[in-house]
Amino acid sequence: MKKKFTLGLLASVMLAGSFPIAGSPVQAENLLDELKQEKEEVENRSGELDGVIENTEQEMEELAREREELEASIQALQISISELTEDLIDQNDRLDATNKEIDRLNEQIDHLNVLIEQRNEKLMQQARSTQTQWNPTRIIHIILSAEDLSDLISRMGIVSQLVSANRSIIEDQIRDQQLVKESEEQVQAERVEVQNTLNEMEATREQLSSQQVALDDEIMHVAELYEMNEKEKESFISEQYVLAQQAMTLSSKIQSEEERIEEERRLEEQRRREEEERRRAEEEAERQAIAEAARLEAEREEQARAEEEARQQAAAERREAESREQAAAQQREEEAGQQAAAQQREEEARQQAAAQQREEEARQRAVAQQREEEARQRAAAQQREEEARRQAEAEARAAAQRREQEAAAAAAAASSSQSGGSSSSPSSSSSSTPSSVSWSRPASGRLTSPFGYRIHPIFKTRRLHSGIDIAGSGAITATRSGTVRTAGYNRSLGYYIDIDHGGGYASRYAHMQPNLLVSRGQSVSQGQRIGTMGTTGDSTGVHLHFEIHKNGEPVNPLNYVSGY
Repeated sequence: MKKKFTLGLLASVMLAGSFPIAGSPVQAENLLDELKQEKEEVENRSGELDGVIENTEQEMEELAREREELEASIQALQISISELTEDLIDQNDRLDATNKEIDRLNEQIDHLNVLIEQRNEKLMQQARSTQTQWNPTRIIHIILSAEDLSDLISRMGIVSQLVSANRSIIEDQIRDQQLVKESEEQVQAERVEVQNTLNEMEATREQLSSQQVALDDEIMHVAELYEMNEKEKESFISEQYVLAQQAMTLSSKIQSEEERIEEERRLEEQRRREEEERRRAEEEAERQAIAEAARLEAEREEQARAEEEARQQAAAERREAESREQAAAQQREEEAGQQAAAQQREEEARQQAAAQQREEEARQRAVAQQREEEARQRAAAQQREEEARRQAEAEARAAAQRREQEAAAAAAAASSSQSGGSSSSPSSSSSSTPSSVSWSRPASGRLTSPFGYRIHPIFKTRRLHSGIDIAGSGAITATRSGTVRTAGYNRSLGYYIDIDHGGGYASRYAHMQPNLLVSRGQSVSQGQRIGTMGTTGDSTGVHLHFEIHKNGEPVNPLNYVSGY
């Protein structure tokens, strides 16, 4: 909806600038009103965007805090995962050590199994040998066949050694088999314990990783919302910039339309004057044509009369052939008369041309005198306006001086009446004359319109200009400290701010851009920035309209601020 509104305004501005404007003065005035209404809609939309941008910034701040909390949780979770990973590494080292111990025990078991197998093989061989060679009859035969006691003892020792060797082998075999069984049970128990620990730690790590993934997803969601709000904010700011450009474009078009209407009026007046001069020239040409026709008619009559006389003369010559001498004399007389008539006609034509030239010169002198009279009237009107403006400024300065003198006299009277009752009255007296406090320049730029009566640039009527206009495009600052009394929009003033400085003094700043930096009831200090120059309201270009009021009445700001 917002984009459609902006596109609609853009389309209207493009259409207004793409087609030539022509028609009656009523149509031109209607178009001018439409342009002003579009400008007001653009400025209202810009004000709405200020609130939308502020809400978007609050949402972005909340999302930023939520993202910081989630990042803190992830950081704590990452610490836990890192600690668990270190424990897993320790357990893996322990598992490697256990596996090495298991390998050592398996080697020991294999070695013991080899020994056991060797002993089994030896016992089997001894059993077979005993069964074949050392049966009881043979042992008795060995004992009985001894030659003496020494031989008997020697033979009995051999038999005893054989029996003892077999018993030691069996005992070693039993001990090694028991050691193999205990080693295998120990290896299996340690392997099970380490594997269970690894499984538990791996499950815990997977759970923490799942929590981290969930937090990462939440952060991504918050970041996407933050990015969406950031893009939306940028879109609103871009739209507000476009609206500001549209407002400036509409202001320029309004000014151009007003200049075009004024130019059409001037051209219409010029065409009217030219038409009047053309009509007069046509009448003069028609008069000259009538005079020329009359002259030609007179010449034709004269020629016909001459021809008639020539015919009569020829007839007379024929009738009076006998009196040629008399006819010749009469002819000479007639020729002399014709020559005199021709000379008379030439003289009349010359006099007529001279008269026409004098009339043309008189007409041109009359036109020049009329133009000089119009120029003198315009100069006199400008002089009267300048005198009125100077008189108004002088009256305003005199009134301001009178009010200051009255205020000073009243303050002096109050100070003299209270001098015996309170020691704090001098400080209160000094604070009651705010005009003695310095006033600073509200903006940088050049003065384009002073305080006083002038022809209004839009309405073309003579009105009191209750302030001064400062051309520029920069920052606007408070001329003195005080409290903001008004900060809003007015159809004529556009976006404006009124500041109450106390002691009956106030200042006004008009035609500002929509992004006002202070609000109603806010205290401001001297030199504090409160906004930016614009062209809102009834304005013909980017500037600041600055006023100073004393006791509710506008006074000339140049009596308080300097540098313009």
